[in-house]
Amino acid sequence: MLHRLTPDVLILAGINTHACVRVTAIDAYQRDWKIVVAADCVDSYDREHHDISMQYMKGKIAMVMTNEEIRSALDATWS
Repeated sequence: MLHRLTPDVLILAGINTHACVRVTAIDAYQRDWKIVVAADCVDSYDREHHDISMQYMKGKIAMVMTNEEIRSALDATWS
């Protein structure tokens, strides 16, 4: 479906940053998608692994942005 829709970027949100979100980000990165992790919309029951995963993804395989940063970027793109 993503291949057919050809989005410019994927914005990820979800639970268990260290598992579902990180694996999805890696999978998308390996398929050459641009990825943004919505920092305000991800979390985990394991704070340490959440923090490690956010650091791992940030700037390497994904941009990590707050909802306000995402909204501003979208506004700039669509203006």
